[in-house]
Amino acid sequence: MFEPIRRIFTGPWMDEREYRANILGLQIVFGAVLGFVLAGAENFDRFDFAGLLLVTIGAVVTILYISASPRRFTYSMLALGYGLALPWIVLRITDVQAPDKLAPTLLIWTLFQIGVEFSPRAREP
Repeated sequence: MFEPIRRIFTGPWMDEREYRANILGLQIVFGAVLGFVLAGAENFDRFDFAGLLLVTIGAVVTILYISASPRRFTYSMLALGYGLALPWIVLRITDVQAPDKLAPTLLIWTLFQIGVEFSPRAREP
C-alpha cells in the first residue's frame, strides 16, 4: 500500500526515459526562448549578428555537451563560465552589446542541465 510513497524517497529517482525526456524538454524550451531573446538582435549589421550567433552557438554546444560527454563536470564548469563571460566576449568581438536577456537565459539553461545531469538515476540492467 505504501510502496509508491516509499519509492519516492528511496529511489531510483529517474530512469533513462525520464532523463532523456528532461534533456529534450530543456532543449525545446530554451531553444524557443533563445529565439525570442535573439529577435532583439535583428537590427544588428550582418557582422555583429554573425559574431553574436557564433558566441551563442558556442555556449549552446557547451551546454549540450554537459549531457553528451563523459567529461560532464568539466563542461558544466565551462558552460557556467561561458554564460558569465558572454556579455564581455560579445562586446570584444562585435561593436554591440549582447541582448540583456541572453546571458541569464544561457545560465538558467546551464543550471537546469546540470541539475538533470547530476540527479540520481536508476542503473541500467
